[in-house]
Amino acid sequence: MTVQNGVIFKRERIVIPKSMRPEMLQRIHSSHLGGESCFRKARDVLYWPNMSAEIKDMVEQCTTCNEYQQAQKKEPLMTHPIPECPWSRIAMDIFTLHGEDYLITVDFYSDFWEVDRLVDMTAATVIEHCKVHFSRHGVPDVVMMDNGGQFDSRDFTSFAKDWEFEHTTSSPYHSQSNGKVEAAVKIAKRLMKKSQAKWSRCVESYS
Repeated sequence: MTVQNGVIFKRERIVIPKSMRPEMLQRIHSSHLGGESCFRKARDVLYWPNMSAEIKDMVEQCTTCNEYQQAQKKEPLMTHPIPECPWSRIAMDIFTLHGEDYLITVDFYSDFWEVDRLVDMTAATVIEHCKVHFSRHGVPDVVMMDNGGQFDSRDFTSFAKDWEFEHTTSSPYHSQSNGKVEAAVKIAKRLMKKSQAKWSRCVESYS
C-alpha cells in the first residue's frame, strides 16, 4: 500500500475507510445495476475488505431493485454468429414506456446498447437517429430489426441502399428471434423504471 496526499492506495485502487463505505455503496449502486455489474464497476478503483459481499447484500436489499426484479423465464432465442469486430452487425427496435417511444440500438459484438427518445414514430425520425449513430460508430454491415412500419418502409429501404448496409427483419410471429435486442429492451425498461421510481421518491421526500 502507498499514501499519496493523505489518500491510501492499494496498487491503483483507493482504500475506502469504514466511515465512507455506506456512501460509496450508494454511489456504486446509483444506477441500480445487478450485483456483478456493480462489483465490476467498483473493483477497478475502490477497495475495502469484504467489498464484494457488501455490494451483493446491498443489491439484494434494494427496495427499488426488488420492486422491478425480472421474473426468470426461458424463451426460445435464435442465435447469431458473433461478428469479428464491433458495430459490424447491430439490431434495432422500438419500444414504449410511460407513454414515450424509444429506439434501442444494440451491437452484436459487445452487447453495448443505446436508447434514443423518439419525438414521433415516422421513418424519417428513425433514420435521423440512425445517421447519428452511424456517424459516431461507423456504418454497420448488417442492421437487424423487427417488422415495424418504420423499418419496412420505402424510405428506410432507400436509406439502406444509399448508405450501403444490409437490413434484415426478424420473424413477424417470433420477436424472440431478434434475441439481442429483446434482451436489451428488457434491461433498458427495468433501469428506466428504477430511475423513475428513485426520482419519485426523492420528490416525495422534499415535498
